[in-house]
Amino acid sequence: MESAPEGIVDLPPIGPEPILRLATLVCQTEVMHAALELGVFGSLAEGSLTEPELRERLGLHERFSKDFLDALAGLGLLIRVGDRYRNAPVAGHYLVPGQGVYLGDYPRMVTASFQQAWGQLSRGLRTGKVETQPRGGFVAKSHEDQARFTVYAGVMDHLSTRVARDFAERFDWSGYKDVGDLGGARGHLAAALLEAHPHLSGYCFEPPSAERYLKGHMAELGMAGRVGFVGGDLFTDPIPEADVLVYGQVLHGWEDEERRTLVRRAHEALRPGGMLLVYDRMIDEERRDQQRLLYSLYMRLVSPMGSEYRAVDCERWLREAGFPDVRSEPLLNTHTVVVGLKSREEEQEGAEARVPAAGGGGGGPPPPPPVLMPSLSPGSRSFPRCPGCLRGAGHCLPPSRGRPVRGPGRPRSAAEASSGTARRRGP
Repeated sequence: MESAPEGIVDLPPIGPEPILRLATLVCQTEVMHAALELGVFGSLAEGSLTEPELRERLGLHERFSKDFLDALAGLGLLIRVGDRYRNAPVAGHYLVPGQGVYLGDYPRMVTASFQQAWGQLSRGLRTGKVETQPRGGFVAKSHEDQARFTVYAGVMDHLSTRVARDFAERFDWSGYKDVGDLGGARGHLAAALLEAHPHLSGYCFEPPSAERYLKGHMAELGMAGRVGFVGGDLFTDPIPEADVLVYGQVLHGWEDEERRTLVRRAHEALRPGGMLLVYDRMIDEERRDQQRLLYSLYMRLVSPMGSEYRAVDCERWLREAGFPDVRSEPLLNTHTVVVGLKSREEEQEGAEARVPAAGGGGGGPPPPPPVLMPSLSPGSRSFPRCPGCLRGAGHCLPPSRGRPVRGPGRPRSAAEASSGTARRRGP
């Protein structure tokens, strides 16, 4: 007996488009790489061109050029008006050589790293083992390769500029005299903070191999001698005392026990009343932000102990280390900063053996706590009223008004500091 023909299979109730988009993401990356290699964005730096003009200038084949340029427009890197193409603002700011902040070398470098790392994911999921980098991670290893480090540091400098300008406005720095950037690459974050608040001094703590990069970079910025360099190991070498210490994208290179150690060491190095700032691409409490989860996976693939972590966990490490006041806040729409305030009354054991602050400073009365702007973000944790208000200094309006007074020299509010209209502000 012959079986009846099956006919056309019934379609599922949803289409496969999300899967197809994921499968073709690499195409977008390759289009951008080709545009950088061929010099598309530089050719459009002076103004718009037609497809034939671009084809002639760049030596493109007519079989590919039209689709290629329209694909760049579809990706948001070019803008097409009629038959003319021009750079989109993001490409004009970041992908034109010699103009603005050039990040065009970074996609090639990071793609090579991604290909090596993500190709090991299935093996890592099965065995827990992948080929990672030695202790110190990407930055320390790249100190040996000047070209590689310069590309990486350029991108990190841009991030550091944005972070520093945020911090410069978010906190009142008038009561502090120095800042230490722990794991600060070539010192750009400290330099940007010192530029915003000239009364500050600062230092950068990195492996000794980074010193030449910091000195060269400070000379380029016209800040030679302003930012000191401290070479050493954050786990074993003394951390110079300071009023403010920063861990920027450092804790994600380690596991929880090492993170607790780093936080504890920072607490010990801070003067009474000092402030610790920790920022990373921290995972949201419900673990639903795909970009941060993907970055956490990437850290597991490239470092022997690294991953991202939740802000609530970081807050707990700070409290365990002895910080009585801790809070977390969104940063740049991509990161989270956890802030810890050290008690002013705390007696510091072994203070007589403390390392003098790098580049000057040290001694003097403890600084007052910073004035932290009230958080306006949903679900964030608020500090108590700032100490200045409790002293009757009038730093804040009554609680019913809920917004800080911005007199001369006062920082912007958290809402202003996080809005796109309040600042010039990328990766």
